[in-house]
Amino acid sequence: MKVHITADMEGVAVVSHDDQVEIKNAEFGRIREIMTSEVEAAVEGARDAGATDILICDAHDTGRNLLVEKLDRDVEVIQGTPYDLGMMSGISRDFDACFQVGYHSMRHTHAGVLGHTYTYSIAELRLNGIAVGESGLSAAIAGHFGVPVVFVSGDAHAIRQARSLVKNIVGVPTKEGVGLYSVRTLTPDKACELIRRGAREALERLEDIEPLSLKKPIQMEVEFERPLMAEYVSHVPQVKRKDIKTVSFKASDMVEAFHVFEVMQRLASYAKSQGPL
Repeated sequence: MKVHITADMEGVAVVSHDDQVEIKNAEFGRIREIMTSEVEAAVEGARDAGATDILICDAHDTGRNLLVEKLDRDVEVIQGTPYDLGMMSGISRDFDACFQVGYHSMRHTHAGVLGHTYTYSIAELRLNGIAVGESGLSAAIAGHFGVPVVFVSGDAHAIRQARSLVKNIVGVPTKEGVGLYSVRTLTPDKACELIRRGAREALERLEDIEPLSLKKPIQMEVEFERPLMAEYVSHVPQVKRKDIKTVSFKASDMVEAFHVFEVMQRLASYAKSQGPL
């Protein structure tokens, strides 16, 4: 059995502030340890259920977060950026299942912990009219290859959002927001115990979980936080301006949709540097 694991950092236990997940922050080393432990717990759960081949995508920011030397010696890890398909780098039809570890909610989620979709410049991403965050986007990319996302851990709202898209997915909430920069969290040890148990359960229920397959062509709509972002992005061929902050693009499939979305969010980051509008 072959398993793909995509691992983010904002959703792991304890994390409550952006500062903690930035490489220059003094606390970053501690959060790397927690992230690595949660990923290893997912690996152990997968092994308990019979997984033989495991590929991990280090999917936070620079892609240089996991302490690879502390992981199961037989896994493979994708690190560094940029890489194809972003947080889902390495996914293919060869895999039987996908896990999401340390995931967070989408932007503007009430009580969501550090909610965003790739960057804070994206107000909302919609695929065929359905709002999705990083969990939904990753699941749709996996679905393009016929691979089901069977397990997700992280912010309680990320779990809820994943369950709204993928029936029977196994979710392990590691924390829940109680304020803008505060959380009610499990201890790292408890989170790892539940993640290992949930990962094993997810693979044992593999036959009950279908890939997230979107009807093609895929209508992608992106609402930005600022008008200038939409203005710059609307200059991309085949991208249409819907309103002052929203653009749309019709993609032949999820891979094309993601590639265009990636260009969009990079242009939006540039626009952010040009002024407050």
